[in-house]
Order: sequence, then C-alpha cells, then structure tokens
Amino acid sequence: MIYIYTVSEENGNDSGGQLGRDVATGEITISRDEYLQAYRDMMFDRNQLQIKNNLLHRRLAEYYKKRKLDHVLKPLENAPHLEEKYQQKLFSFQELKEKEEIEMADIKLKLNAVQVQYADKLEHVEKNFDALQNYERTTGTGLIYSKKGKPIADKSVERFLTLQRRKSEQASALCLRYIRARNAVTELESVVHKLEIIAPGLNVAQYEQLYIDKQNYLSKIEEREDELIKNRVNCTEHNQKLAHIREKMHHTDEVIDFTECDLGEAEIELVRAREDLGEIKGRRDKLRWSLEAERMKAGLLTRKDLLRDYQDATDEVIRLREQKQLFLERIAETTKELRQARKQMQIHNTTSRENSNISEI
Repeated sequence: MIYIYTVSEENGNDSGGQLGRDVATGEITISRDEYLQAYRDMMFDRNQLQIKNNLLHRRLAEYYKKRKLDHVLKPLENAPHLEEKYQQKLFSFQELKEKEEIEMADIKLKLNAVQVQYADKLEHVEKNFDALQNYERTTGTGLIYSKKGKPIADKSVERFLTLQRRKSEQASALCLRYIRARNAVTELESVVHKLEIIAPGLNVAQYEQLYIDKQNYLSKIEEREDELIKNRVNCTEHNQKLAHIREKMHHTDEVIDFTECDLGEAEIELVRAREDLGEIKGRRDKLRWSLEAERMKAGLLTRKDLLRDYQDATDEVIRLREQKQLFLERIAETTKELRQARKQMQIHNTTSRENSNISEI
C-alpha cells in the first residue's frame, strides 16, 4: 500500500487571480509495506533477544544454584538505598568518563605534537642522509682503485649507496624492534609485578599458600561433617531405640497393672478355694469316720486275706461250674449217640428177622 501526499505553495494576493498559485507542487510516496516489514523484523529480533535473555537468566540461575549462591537470586533489601548508591556510582562514572575524554583529548594533542615533531625530525634526518649520500656520490665518482689503477664506475657507487641505505634502514628497523621489545618486556614485567602484588603486603605466593590452607581446612571440615552426619545417624538410631524401649516400658507397665489386678482376683479366688478346701476336708473327715464305722460294722469282710480266699473260692466255683457244664454237654452228646446206635441196632435186628422169616417161607 502506497500513500501519496501532494505539497503545493501558493504565493501572491487574492486579487491576482491565478497568478502565484501552484507555483511548486511535489508528490511524496511512502511505502507502508516497507515499514511493516521493518516493524516485523524488529519484533522478530526483539523476540529472539527476549528468548536469549530468558535463557541466559535461566543459565545464570542454574550456575548460582550449583555454586550454592542462592542469595544472588533473592530480592535485594533496601532497594531504594541501593538505587541511590547506583545513581551516585553512575554520576561518578560519568565524571570519570568526562575526565577520561579530556585526558584522551590532551593525549591526542600531545600525540599529534609528538607526531609533528617526529615528522620534522624524520624529514631533517632524511635530508641529512640524502645530503650525505650526495656528498659520498660526488666524492666517490672519479676515484681510482689503488690495486687496479682503474676508475670506479658510477654503477658501483650507486650500488654501494643503495646497500648503505638498505643497511641503515635494516639497522633502524632492528633498533626500533629492539626498543619495542624492550618496552614490551618492561610493560610485561610491570604487569607481572602488579599481578604478583595483590595488595600492600600481600603477594600471589602468599595467596596460593592461603588457598592451599583453605582447601586443607575445607577437606578437614568435610571430614568433620561426615563424622557429624554419622553421629547424627547414630543419635537418631539411639533415639529410635529409646523410644521403642519407652513404648515397651509403657506396655510392660500396663501389663503389670493388668497382672496385679489378675493377682488380686487370684488371691480372692485362693481365699475362696481355701475356704472350700476346709469345707471339703471337713466332709472328707466325716466320710472317713462313717467309713470306719461301716468297716467296724462289716467285721471280717474288712480283712484282705479273707476277702482274697473268698475271691479264690468264688473263682474255683465258677471254674468247676464251667467244667460241670462241659461234662453235661459231653454226657448229652454221648447219650444221643447211644440212642442213635440203639435205634440202628433195633432196625438191623428187625430187618434180619424179616429176612429170616422170608427165607423160611
């Protein structure tokens, strides 16, 4: 979508009619889609940065939790006071920044002055060196070798002068390199010296020794904490055992109370049983006395030897009765057999008689 704006300028008075109107007109085209696309891109970048910020906050929270620095995540106390301090620090930082800018401007001015001075000296030195080489060139031309007796060529002179310039440049470069290395070494030594000295009277070696002592003490503290944990566990176990023993004691006391109640009831029953036992003993004595009277009345029946003889005689009578019964049964059987034999004899006699009669007839 494109919006078009028309701009016109009207000059002249009202009585002039058309004169002075529409002197300058122009159209300004604005593309709304471009601005919308830019807005969407900026919102996308904002969302990405917000996600990144949340992720970094989460990582910082996890880092502080791992380092056991939960107090960093807690809300600060006396926030207005801290905010005032922060504003004061910002003001002091602004002042320091302004001072730094002023100092940097002074340093730049001094540096420019030094650079100008350096350029002047360099130009002066180069002029002197060029003059020296010109003098050497004028002096060297036309000279004759002492051994050969021939004049020196101009090319040789130029070659010597070029070699001299090159060597001088190399020497100046080496000198500059040496100066830079010396300055760098000096700066590094100063930095190392500053790093070794943490504070007045404190050195890095002392700090390392203190750190080693701290680690040793931390290890000892961990050992003591382990021992404390073991002792706490033992105390907990002993407390549990004591609680269990107390429960057993209470239960035992209750059992003892119930047992004492049962003991009282048992004693009452014992007294009753003793009374009943006295009554039973009295009845037993009466029965003994009556039994003794009955024995006195029975006379000889109370003697064991007579009773034993009576029992033996009774047993003998029973045995003889059984024998008698057996004999009677045998006699009955014998009588029965005898009768049958007689019957058979009679039958035989009658048959023999009949046979004899028949034979006689």
